Amino acid sequence: MHTKLTDAEKIRRLPWSIAHNAANNVFCYFTVVGSVFILFLNELGLPKTQIGFLLSLFPFCGVLALFIAPTIARTGFKRTFIIFFGLRKFVVAFLLLTPWILSRFGSRVTFIYVAGVLLVFAICRAIGETAVYPWFQEVVPNSIRGKYAATNNIFTTLIGSLAIAVASYVVGCSLGLSRFMILIGAGVIFGLISVWCAFFIPGGAPVPD
Repeated sequence: MHTKLTDAEKIRRLPWSIAHNAANNVFCYFTVVGSVFILFLNELGLPKTQIGFLLSLFPFCGVLALFIAPTIARTGFKRTFIIFFGLRKFVVAFLLLTPWILSRFGSRVTFIYVAGVLLVFAICRAIGETAVYPWFQEVVPNSIRGKYAATNNIFTTLIGSLAIAVASYVVGCSLGLSRFMILIGAGVIFGLISVWCAFFIPGGAPVPD
């Protein structure tokens, strides 16, 4: 039987939540969120219409939340989040094969390949984010919710700014797809670190019907 956590237990483990968010920020900026990813798609020679279609997959898959929320609650918020946020890191790693796909099969197949990778990623992202919001609503005590949000925003903003600066340097100091492969590879590592940190965040147990 699930034991209700005390506020003291929750507060003691909140630094793991902030570390998780900070590492995940680096993952996002290095891989499929932000200007680096758009530059990567442009480097592949994709037209703007195809780039726009690829980016639209993220909000489109968010509609899944309407249908999967009850199942996620019964399965467990923490379990669902870790599984699908962990899975999406490995899905992004398949982008490392993009240069080989492009050189071997051309731009048309490359677009289909990248679209397939992003579709699976967007589905995992939608499922994970549907689980994370009620989980964090449980984990963060109401008495310090504002303080937690401010502290989390400070750390994630600082780490995110540093990640953008590093990404800008890597993109600017060389040519070709290899610079993006470096960032994607590093992003996957930070993504796995963020998943590891999530294991230490309490709560998120299954909710009975």
